[in-house]
Order: sequence, then structure tokens, then C-alpha cells
Amino acid sequence: MPAQRVLPWLLALAAACGTPPPPRQSAPPPEAKRAAPAEIDDCAPVDGKPVEPLARRYEGVARAARCQREVYTIMGFVTQALGQPCEYCHVPDKYPEMTHRKEIANWMAQKLVPSVEKRGGGEVWCKDCHATAGGGRAKILGDPRNRSWAIEWMSTHLVEKFDTVQGDPLRCKMCHAGNVGSKEWNPKVILTDHLPPHPMPAPAPDAVPSVDAGAAPAAEAAADAAVTDGG
Repeated sequence: MPAQRVLPWLLALAAACGTPPPPRQSAPPPEAKRAAPAEIDDCAPVDGKPVEPLARRYEGVARAARCQREVYTIMGFVTQALGQPCEYCHVPDKYPEMTHRKEIANWMAQKLVPSVEKRGGGEVWCKDCHATAGGGRAKILGDPRNRSWAIEWMSTHLVEKFDTVQGDPLRCKMCHAGNVGSKEWNPKVILTDHLPPHPMPAPAPDAVPSVDAGAAPAAEAAADAAVTDGG
């Protein structure tokens, strides 16, 4: 084909196709995954110095604490789960003094929690029942107790979320001695032994005498705290 005839044809083709697209840029490299923040150990030495030891032996809510600072952390989680201040269970300035609410809290930690396990695994803690509606609530079954709501909550939350520690589904009679409406039914469970069989919890760590035990802050006794009056 003569050159003078090819040139106009190439020019027309170039005009129809336009300019070539810019070279495609390579995708930016994926962001490096941020490392999860390291878990803080409340009982780790600070500046090379040991932290305050346990002021006493705790048997209830704070039984797993290894040092006094860990007691405060555990109590902080409890106040969040219940949506209540320390004074809800404790006598101000007399934190070690036993109260009815502390007795309930310790019963739940010693008896109720060890008798159940979450479906799917994980540690059972106050928040699993008391902080399920967007905020902590001490009286989860109503204040005063609402019987119809209590039955609904037990049926739709408790038995659906938990099993016994043996892996068996929860049944009303395991805690209430009978099914709802039966003559064996007992509505009272709190502070009783009407619970599924469970292993005894491990012994609590022994308290290590503090260098100045009398100077421990008032919050040091916020151990064994918090839960409902009868929920």
C-alpha cells in the first residue's frame, strides 16, 4: 500500500481510539496488622519494686486475685457489670464488713458461677448476665421481682446461653427442684444449694502480710463485692 495512503488511515485510527490510558499503578501494600496491646499484669513489679501484696485471704468474688491491685481491678469489673458504685455492696470506710449483698455476690462466685459454663467457651463472669442490655444492671429480674419477666429471661437467656459444667443443657428443675407450675417448684435459689453439681473452686491464694498492713487504702477491702439482692 503506498505510504501516502497508509498515513491518513493511521491518523484516523489514532483519533478514534484516543490517547493510550496511563499505566495502571500497583495497589498499595496492605497495612501491617497492628499488634494487639499487651495484657497488663496487675501484679508485675513496678520500677523493679514488688506491688502491694494481698491484705487478706479472699474467698468470694476476688478469690483469684494475686495482689491487692488485682483486687481493685476485679472490683472495677464488678461495678461496671452491675452499673453500681462500690457502696451498693460495701459499707463506706468499712469495706471488709459483711453485708447481705456481699454475701449474695460471694455465693454467686463460689456456687453459681462454677456450676455453669458458656456455650462456645469462655470464662463466666458477672457481665454475662448483668450487662447484656447495653449497660450494667444489678436487679436483672426486676425491682421488685417481675415473675413473668423472670421466667422469660431464664427461658430465653439463661438456658440458651449456658450449660452445666458437665455439658448438659440447663433445666428449670436443676436449680428450682421442679418445673414451673409443679408442686416441687421452689422459686428461691439465691443462697441455697439448689444448683447443678459442680467441682469445688481452687483454693484462694494466701494473703502475704503487708509491710504496713494498717496503712492499706480503704479500697483494699473491696473484695468479695457485688451482685443482686435476689436476682
